[in-house]
Amino acid sequence: MPARPALPRFGIEEEFFLLDPTSLDLARDVPLGFSHACRGVLGEEVAEEIFQCQYELVSPVLRQLDEAAAFLSDRRCRLRAISRSHGLETLCVAAHPFTHAHRQPPAFRARYQRLFDEAGVVARQSLLCGLHVHVEVRGIDRVRVMNRVLPWMPLLLALSASSPFWDERDTGLVSYRQSLCGEWPRMGPPAQLTDESHWRRYIALLLQYGLMHEPGHAWWFLRPSAHYPTLELRIPDACPRIDDALCIAGLFRLLVSHAREAHEPEEPNWQRALLAENFWQARRHGCAGHFLVEGDRVVSARDWLQRAEVAVENWLDDESQRLFAHAARIIEEGNSADRQRMAYQSARGKGQTDAAALVAVVHHLLAENRLAAGAVAGG
Repeated sequence: MPARPALPRFGIEEEFFLLDPTSLDLARDVPLGFSHACRGVLGEEVAEEIFQCQYELVSPVLRQLDEAAAFLSDRRCRLRAISRSHGLETLCVAAHPFTHAHRQPPAFRARYQRLFDEAGVVARQSLLCGLHVHVEVRGIDRVRVMNRVLPWMPLLLALSASSPFWDERDTGLVSYRQSLCGEWPRMGPPAQLTDESHWRRYIALLLQYGLMHEPGHAWWFLRPSAHYPTLELRIPDACPRIDDALCIAGLFRLLVSHAREAHEPEEPNWQRALLAENFWQARRHGCAGHFLVEGDRVVSARDWLQRAEVAVENWLDDESQRLFAHAARIIEEGNSADRQRMAYQSARGKGQTDAAALVAVVHHLLAENRLAAGAVAGG
């Protein structure tokens, strides 16, 4: 295929739970030396999250998808090895199937303690992991680019959804994480802003009056980064399989590249109404949802993915075609939420109790976590 225009640099952040390897529940007693050991091996590529049983891997700036594949494969293995040396196991998924969030202690840092003090039960139940992707956006207003790429966000959520279970129950949703996120202020869809100066004014106003304490506390599922010249994708659930995470990151990078050159959305208020419905369809039904698109039509996830491929045709090459092929397989074979339900039903079909079937789901997730990066990045 002809060479495509250069794609922007990017970065990936993956959040993880720490498990008790015997019960496969979330760890409640993380050894004090664990954080120090992580820093000793991974340096600034690892960060604590709001619960003691949560950590995040943070990539350096990446230029190629195969670099991302190598990073995620290697750092997942290293984090798992550190965890096992401290009597723990790691799990990358948006929500643990059977843990009880109220039993988990918050992280020790003062900034996290303040979140718990201010948000109460909203923070207490936010025992959730996401996939975040930064894509560099320079020389153009980031909010304008954000508004152009925003309609595609529910598609990326549908592909990544991995939180069907919560507190020992099937929620009926594929991304219960996003429903819980909606209880926070400034999560969910971004505020309807026209340009980057409008965004800066909004952030400054909230900081001025103490309505939030850090610029990063505008946690929208798509946002301009307060610290880097990027757009940050925050809507995806954490992906158990590396290839799914790479697929989401690669698709977002293509969609941002397209959005840089796209026209301003017509009828922005109407587009927001469509976004709200599509967001619900994605978190409730995932890849089985019905999505509203331009021309007031309803399409399947497969048809919507094909529309995305047409939209980014200027950037198509062998790698991007592998991304779309992998996304099509997710739609055909099921996202993580679908696969978790199949693992649960399989265990129940073998006569296991409900509790044992949920443990079987965790075994299934751990097996997917250990899969190496495959064909998505050309491996």
